[in-house]
Amino acid sequence: MTKQTLELWYPAERKAWELPQDLTVSQWADKHRKLDPMTSSEPGQWRTVRTAYLRGIMDAFNDPLVEDITIMASTQVGKTESTYNILGYIIDQDPGPTLLVMPRIDDAKSVSSTRIKPMLQLSDALCHHFTTREDDVTKMEFKLDRMILYYTGANSPAGLAQRPIKYLLLDETDKYPHFSGKEADPIKLATERTRTFWDRKIIKCSTPTTKEGYIYREYEKSDKSKYYVPCPHCGKFQILVWGQVKFPDEERDPERIKELKLAWYECISCKTKITDSEKQRIMPLGKWIPEGCSIDEKGNIKGDRPLTSHRGFWINALYSPWLTFSDIAAEFLRSQGYTELLMNFVNSWLAEPWEENLAQTKPEELKKLAIPNNPSGIVPIGVKVLTGGVDVQKDYFVLTIRGWGIRQESWQILSTRVEDWDSVLEIMFNTFYESEQRGVEPFGVRLACFDTGYKTDEVYEICRNYPDSARAIKGNDHLGGVPFKISTIDKYPSTGQVIPGGLKLWHIDTTYFKDKVTRLVRNTKLDSPGGWHLHADPPDEYLKQFCGEHKVILRDRKSGKSREEWRPISKHTATHFFDTECYATAAAEMLRVFMLQADNEPKVYRRKDDDNLSGKTKWMPKRSNWIKH
Repeated sequence: MTKQTLELWYPAERKAWELPQDLTVSQWADKHRKLDPMTSSEPGQWRTVRTAYLRGIMDAFNDPLVEDITIMASTQVGKTESTYNILGYIIDQDPGPTLLVMPRIDDAKSVSSTRIKPMLQLSDALCHHFTTREDDVTKMEFKLDRMILYYTGANSPAGLAQRPIKYLLLDETDKYPHFSGKEADPIKLATERTRTFWDRKIIKCSTPTTKEGYIYREYEKSDKSKYYVPCPHCGKFQILVWGQVKFPDEERDPERIKELKLAWYECISCKTKITDSEKQRIMPLGKWIPEGCSIDEKGNIKGDRPLTSHRGFWINALYSPWLTFSDIAAEFLRSQGYTELLMNFVNSWLAEPWEENLAQTKPEELKKLAIPNNPSGIVPIGVKVLTGGVDVQKDYFVLTIRGWGIRQESWQILSTRVEDWDSVLEIMFNTFYESEQRGVEPFGVRLACFDTGYKTDEVYEICRNYPDSARAIKGNDHLGGVPFKISTIDKYPSTGQVIPGGLKLWHIDTTYFKDKVTRLVRNTKLDSPGGWHLHADPPDEYLKQFCGEHKVILRDRKSGKSREEWRPISKHTATHFFDTECYATAAAEMLRVFMLQADNEPKVYRRKDDDNLSGKTKWMPKRSNWIKH
């Protein structure tokens, strides 16, 4: 186009024909973003190098394959500013209808007037996108020259469901209400607005609360990237985690630790101290690594990156340039002893979901319950009855047999893994176990519980073939105060009526039995009779799986309610042997082994309802020789 032709166009018209700059979000921010002195501790030109870990988060927006970006981060790491940089890039480089959602409408109004509007006004690249009409900019809507930016609160169904949206920015999602007015989940409502755009982008950002919180669940669906930084001494790349922050054992005063900067970070590999100044130097050298990949000392990423449209980023306060290791250690010490403060530390500083541990067994403690002279497969003196538990997996079976005596004392007889049904039946029903007490007949398993999670029809068939010795069970977290309930499986197809003598499914309260097994373990005194015992050489895999769950308190910040729940310590931890012990204990409860008494004690079996009959006349009085020949 000649100079004469260019002069025919107004400046605004020439600007409209300009091609977008070939920039990533981080490059655009370094060139055009200005930080407001009213809201920033470091006003002026944005510098990505100051928070180098944000580069990968922001530039994920430029990946055409990426549709969802989830940021699970602590406070004071710049996560919100990174989303505002993405918003600025959208306005200047790739405009489209955009919706910014805050927890409440008041929050949205505040962000609109105190954060976004000043951001546009301070940037030379953004300010010219305002129109000349004053009523185009309101607290809930910016009509710009090439796009519209909407604001709303998650508590407003009208604001979430009215308009088609190309870009959706969801901030502090874990503070959203579960429902928007009388409508459905607010995040679902907002996401529905993006359906008509093939190139949509959805950015979710929040500090976590619990594992039920939205941001944690979304992060778990993503590629789960974490920021690895090299040790300045050995070069080993690692994630910065709270467990490696150290300070002198004798120092417990948070103010002294903070003022004197007594804390440091210990390299997980070479154990060398990493100081705060060294942390600042290694941050730009870090790399985002998705789960399943690794990184060597030279910074080469190994493993296949997952092909996913959902990128997830996790970052905690240890990476923050505005916090020292001593600041974080001091905050931890201030939080100790106060549940709410500790919960805030875990969520807002460590960027981890809160789980309050109530009960957990450790393998080294469990192994102490092994009886040295009691080999596997032999029934110790004192056992009156054997029960079993079978955890059915897709390709194998995990089994436990436990012997029970008086006052619920019990002994591990056998715990093993087998690969086929024939082996299960041989161990459970076709084997008799020798007693170490002379003159006692070998023991067979009196009752075994079979989990129906896998191979359900096959389990049902086994239980039909062994109606007196096998029961099909299904685990439930809570059954309303009873250890088990029974439902009927076998019914007439035509009428739906129960078939007499047909198969029954036993629903067991897994929380009840996990609590009971853990209580029996904890109440066992080492050098004292009674309690819960292991045989001489329990396998390491048994010990590991038995200790693979812990009981936690889950708190809902919105309602203030809490509940207790058993959870795997890690999602990769198997807990099959713990399950089989609970199933064997459930079988013992079904047999009422707690009523077993010593041979020299009178056999008095009482039921709960016996107490209600005391002092009342029985319907048939006791008398001898009431049947006469």
